[in-house]
Amino acid sequence: MSKSPLARYSKTVKHVRNGKDIFPLNLSIPFHDGRKRKVEKLDLSHLLYFGADINNRKISSRAPYIRKYCKKANEYFENGNSVRSIASSYDNLRAFIVFCDTMSISPLSEAGYLKYVGNDGELRHRIRMYRPSKKLWEMEHGDEIGIKESTAGTIASQLRTALSWCGLPAESWKNQHRGFACEKQPLKGYSEAEEEILVTRLSELFFTLAPQLIAAKKDNIDLPIELPVVIDLAGYKQVISIHTSNKIQLYTPSKNGKIVRANSAFNMVMGAAYHLVCFYTSLNDSDIRSIGHPIKVHTEDRDKKLKVIKVSSFKRRANKKVDALFTNQSFDVDKKDGVRFIRTLEKLSSLYGGGEKGSTLLFTINDHGEENSSFNLVELNKHLCVDLNLLSPNRLSCVPWLQELFYSYRNQCTIELGKVINELGRMVVSKVTRPCSKFGANRGARESAYCILSCYTDLPLKGILLPLKYSPIDKDGNIKVSFEYRNGDHNHFLIPASDKRLIKDIEQFSTELADKQSKKYERLLLKRGGSKQPVKDWEGISPIRAQRPKGWSLGPNEYYISLHSSRWREMTSNQVFSHGGTIAVQSTLQNLLRTIDKHYANGDPRLNKIILSQAVQVIGKLDASANLELAKKSVAAKLGIAMLTHDEWKKKQEQEKAKTNPNGVHCNGQQSFLNGKSTQRETNNAMRLQLPCSEYDMCYKCESAKAVDDTQSIYKLISFVDVLKETVNLFPEARDDVHEKIAAFESTLDAASPDVYEAAISLFNKNGRHQRVTSQHAILSLNHSQALSIRSDS
Repeated sequence: MSKSPLARYSKTVKHVRNGKDIFPLNLSIPFHDGRKRKVEKLDLSHLLYFGADINNRKISSRAPYIRKYCKKANEYFENGNSVRSIASSYDNLRAFIVFCDTMSISPLSEAGYLKYVGNDGELRHRIRMYRPSKKLWEMEHGDEIGIKESTAGTIASQLRTALSWCGLPAESWKNQHRGFACEKQPLKGYSEAEEEILVTRLSELFFTLAPQLIAAKKDNIDLPIELPVVIDLAGYKQVISIHTSNKIQLYTPSKNGKIVRANSAFNMVMGAAYHLVCFYTSLNDSDIRSIGHPIKVHTEDRDKKLKVIKVSSFKRRANKKVDALFTNQSFDVDKKDGVRFIRTLEKLSSLYGGGEKGSTLLFTINDHGEENSSFNLVELNKHLCVDLNLLSPNRLSCVPWLQELFYSYRNQCTIELGKVINELGRMVVSKVTRPCSKFGANRGARESAYCILSCYTDLPLKGILLPLKYSPIDKDGNIKVSFEYRNGDHNHFLIPASDKRLIKDIEQFSTELADKQSKKYERLLLKRGGSKQPVKDWEGISPIRAQRPKGWSLGPNEYYISLHSSRWREMTSNQVFSHGGTIAVQSTLQNLLRTIDKHYANGDPRLNKIILSQAVQVIGKLDASANLELAKKSVAAKLGIAMLTHDEWKKKQEQEKAKTNPNGVHCNGQQSFLNGKSTQRETNNAMRLQLPCSEYDMCYKCESAKAVDDTQSIYKLISFVDVLKETVNLFPEARDDVHEKIAAFESTLDAASPDVYEAAISLFNKNGRHQRVTSQHAILSLNHSQALSIRSDS
């Protein structure tokens, strides 16, 4: 039988069949590592292999589950949900698969789930191993670190979601075990001391460098190699130099040929700007990163000096837009530089980034002079902490670890401390001692010695001469260590008597180095350079490198203050809650009420606990013979304090409220008229904000406005009366209204003591009107009063 003419072509027809180990679908999910803005694709094909390791055997039966997971993850992202949730889901799924494979249990099954999450499962074991009171450096090699119960609850929840995306009935499996207590403890807000250090030094860096960077870009001027910044360190000034170049010398090139120099002037300014935005707005991290151009300034209709800038961002999890305000006026917290700050930041961002609509306000520049795709805040924070010397008030607690490091370096060894993941996915301590070079040992000993000394004092440690002098032990068990600087100044700091041996060993180390150098050089306690080199100090405030704290595994807030947006938010909530209640906090933090009740305490929780403890002690002292005041004094004497914490807080609140407005009178922020309608609510409704009263033209009839017996306050009030008298000639039709105000304010002046009044008059005669009081101030006041009069008549 003859063949068909088409038969010869049949040889080219191939039936394509997939082998059992070939999966043509793209198993990928949207992903990013937290440092990049750009969402990337992550291939999950490695999850098909034993132990999620592509070098092991492939398990074909997992393919349908992983395929479903990828499909659901992509749908989740396409519906507008957070890519970070997908990344967390993947991390927990991978760790679960690795654990189950190690234990020889099928991960995609109920048995595997219960082995990991059940009542006697892996997560319960990790909870039992968690010891929050023990720091990493206090543990031994191989010790398990464990996790919080709230962390275990989050892991279990995210794992159930991941397994559900795989097509498994994971939500029904949670009925087979007890639940986890998922209440999270928020990060502690910054204390007053920490807030002052951070805001002062970050502002100094920003407002010193940003204008110079703007001017250089606008005028096309080459910047010098370094720009100086003067930092105030607890009463003394220190000049630091910030490199302007974005280029960095690498021994090995980066993957894409581009790298960010985190300590360049522009990038340091952007890092400082991030935290100042936190301070001024209390927005979340993701909201701050997404603030974009353009930014507009709104001027208040009545008071042209009051400027407000509103920045908006989208809060994806709450599915709503959130706003934050920058102002040039101070209310409960001194944030009057807000407008100047955000306008400077916008100008800097526009010049170096283009300023296109929708482009991000905060970014870093790589070594090619281009806007980088990531905003690596971790690296920026390292350099901000070291260069600005943002030392934690709690740093004395890490002296035992620094002491261990110092003696290790003295023995020409280094201690490598860190966390590693073992074969079961458990986090354990890795603490290994290794020999190091003589140069590395001397450098490590010098840097650890510096850190030890800086834990005892805020004084500068640069240029201290040998030898040190030690006083006898005082009644408090302390020793005074005295020293002399190269410039001839003298100073001292206190140490516990038990630490004298450590300080003398540091002095001995420095003496050994000094003995090796030429006698013509000065003998310094801490110096740079070899024995044959001239004696010199280090650059900047601190001799340690930005990477050193991480290399020594010093935890957040142990040696340096931890920089975190959540701490700014918690601090703001504590400050606002004490003044305005829940509504004020909700307005500031842009949260739902249930979120505030869950995560933000009513005031500082640490302060509340101290107050409660002292109150219980006072109650215990009350009896028939002791009244309340005697009981309070008895408790204060027992605790060795001058005043109970509550009374101290109350006194401080009263002092903070005793601020004066531009007229020079004290105001508690609440209008109080015996006759007449309050205008404060009307203004707040118009601005859609709950703000203290700023109706300074109404002070003459307000019961809250009281004269303050202070020279500057009376000086301002005298100046305001003077501009009112000038207004009489400008607006004769408002003569009666102006005279009423003048009489009221002159009556208020009578409350000042003769000495204060005479001093204020002397200032007025010498300098003229106070700089904050102008003719426009009175004219606006008059115009507003007339507008209110017309409105009431109509």
